Amino acid sequence: METTSSTGTLTNILAPVSDWIDRGNRRLNDIAVQENDTVLGAILNFAIDASGKRVRPAAVFLSHALFHQADARAVDLAAATECLHSATLVHDDIVDEAESRRGRDTVHMSWSTGVAVLAGDYLFASAASLVGGLNDPRIMTLFADTIMRISRSEFDNPTYGPDAEQLMADYLAKIEGKTASLFGLCCEAAAVLAGGTKDQQRDLREYGLSLGNAFQIADDVLDVIGDPDITGKAVGGDLERGLLTAPTIHFLQIPGSANSVVAQFLNESDPNTEELAAALMELKHSGAIDQARSDAARFGNQAREHLASFPDGPYTRALEALTYYVVNRTR
Repeated sequence: METTSSTGTLTNILAPVSDWIDRGNRRLNDIAVQENDTVLGAILNFAIDASGKRVRPAAVFLSHALFHQADARAVDLAAATECLHSATLVHDDIVDEAESRRGRDTVHMSWSTGVAVLAGDYLFASAASLVGGLNDPRIMTLFADTIMRISRSEFDNPTYGPDAEQLMADYLAKIEGKTASLFGLCCEAAAVLAGGTKDQQRDLREYGLSLGNAFQIADDVLDVIGDPDITGKAVGGDLERGLLTAPTIHFLQIPGSANSVVAQFLNESDPNTEELAAALMELKHSGAIDQARSDAARFGNQAREHLASFPDGPYTRALEALTYYVVNRTR
C-alpha cells in the first residue's frame, strides 16, 4: 500500500466520497424537516448541524466503497450512524453538565434538560428506523450492541489510585466503549451491507475501533492544549470534571506526581480556577502530552495494519489518511 501524507486536510481526505457525504447530510435534513416548524424540528436541526466533521458517515462510505459504489442503502446507514452519534452527544452533554459544544450552547442549555433527553431519544429512534429499513438483522444487532456498549461505558469511570497500569487499562476500556465502538460499528456495518466476507468485516471493525481510540486520545490531548477558538470548547474541561484521561494518567506515573497540583486538583471536591490553570501548566510541561500523542499514534498504526488485506486504491488510501488526520487533528 502506498504511504499517504500525514498533512492532508480532512476535505481532501474525504474527497472520494464527498458527494455521498452531501447525500447523507440531505438525508439527515429530511429527518429534521419531518418536524418542521416545531420545537423538536428546531432542536433536531441544531443537534445534527452539518458543520460537524462527519467522520463517522465518511467511514461508512469509505468502507462500503472498498467493495463497490455506495447506494441509497449506504446513505441510510451513514445517516443512522450520525443520528446515533448526535443522540449520544446530546445525552453526554446532560450527564457531563457541559455548557457548550462546538462554540455553541448545548441543547439542554438552550432549551431544558427534559427537552434534551426527549430530543436524544428521538434521534435514537430515528437511527433505529433507518437501520430497520435496511432489513438486515446483522446490522440491527450491531447497532443494538453498540448502543449498549456506549451506555454501559458511562458507568465505567477510572478513579484515581496508585496502580497506573490498571488505571490506563480502565481508561482504554472506557474510551473503546464510549467512542471507538461507534467507529467500529460504522466500518463493520458498511462491510456487512456491501457483502464483505467475515474476515473483511472483522478487519474493518478492528480498523474502526483503533481509529476511534486514536480519535478519543487526540481529543483528550486537545482538552489540555487545544485552542478554544478552533476546538469550540474551553481547555481543562475533563480535568475540571475529575475525568482521568491519557495525559493525566501518564502524568500520574511521574515520580513525585502525588505532590503535584494535578493530584491535589483531582483530590479536591471543589477546585478553583487558579488550581485548574496550574494543573494544566504542569501537564503541558511534564512530557505527558507527548506520551499521550504516542498512544494515539500507536492506535493509528494499528488501524492501518488492519487495512493491509485490502487492495491499494483511492478508498483504502483515504482510510489510511484518515488515521493520520485523527491523530494530528487540531479540532
